[in-house]
Amino acid sequence: MNKTGNKALNLTDLSKYKAEIYGISILWIMLFHAHPMFGVHYDLGKAFLKPLDTLIGFGNMGVEIFLFCSGIFLYFSYVRNSDAYAFMCKRIARLFWPVIFISGPFWIYTCIIKNGSVMQFVSKCTMLDFWISGDQQIWFVSAIFLFYLIYPYIYGLMFKAKFLNITARTLIMLAVVAVATLSVCFIYPEYYAKIEIALTRLPVFIIGCYFGKLVYEKKSVSKYFYLLCFALAVGSLIVLNLGVLSGVWRRWFYLVGGIPMTFLIVWVLNLLNCKPLNKFFAFFGSISLNLYVSHVVVIRVYKLLPFGNERRVYIYLILMVVSVLVGWLAELLIRQVTKPKLKTKA
Repeated sequence: MNKTGNKALNLTDLSKYKAEIYGISILWIMLFHAHPMFGVHYDLGKAFLKPLDTLIGFGNMGVEIFLFCSGIFLYFSYVRNSDAYAFMCKRIARLFWPVIFISGPFWIYTCIIKNGSVMQFVSKCTMLDFWISGDQQIWFVSAIFLFYLIYPYIYGLMFKAKFLNITARTLIMLAVVAVATLSVCFIYPEYYAKIEIALTRLPVFIIGCYFGKLVYEKKSVSKYFYLLCFALAVGSLIVLNLGVLSGVWRRWFYLVGGIPMTFLIVWVLNLLNCKPLNKFFAFFGSISLNLYVSHVVVIRVYKLLPFGNERRVYIYLILMVVSVLVGWLAELLIRQVTKPKLKTKA
């Protein structure tokens, strides 16, 4: 694709800008969390800033972008080495270290020192606590851990099964997941309320798995695909802003905007072709999982402090900077811990 963006989109550009996409999505998520976790808005009471605050308010769509890309790039990893055990060991290690290094000290204080519960500490470290109690501190990590576990089965059914075709099998999977989700919603509403934030994200992950093969094989789509993506992204934001959808239907509708938004991000990055900007977003993308964990912990620690009831936008932005520092330092530590193992394998 050229700088003007007039040619067809080569889907391999998703791989080219992998780090940048993750970086943009995690920054959008972190900015969004100021609303539900901190209770502040970015309009500062100014009407001209309201559109910015509204756009940031849809930052949970960054989760859809993140999971869509995760489904895509798991295909790259699995098709190169389909050893399910090795695949899971690598994935679990990638999730385990940020959780232990960043959330671990916080849990030692809250679970063991404060509450005297070693079992609660263990359940959190094993990422089971979300599925048991509904504690959403690291719900995303708990969700993607489950998605990793079932990926070999998704891959087998989607790409190796012999009945119908890949698209049909994918649609059947989505239908089964939809029926199962609605069943839990209506039969076990209390439990559904605890886990819906993760359960309703499984469809976008499955769609990402489907696109994984297309990206890996460097398929292209028409330049008019941009127009469709733009229409879907803008249309979804309008519908979500109108508030006409609620519950599971609203959650599912986020993928209508999140998936096209992913392609629009690639298109814009290609159009700008700005290396400094790419490096900026790629940095955050390289530690995106650490950032997700660290900024939740930093905010929770802040709320425990004597002055933690002071909620202003500038304070939240300072906490974001602290979260980035924590995430970056954690990445340096993780590299030191895993470096000897990598050398041994080499």
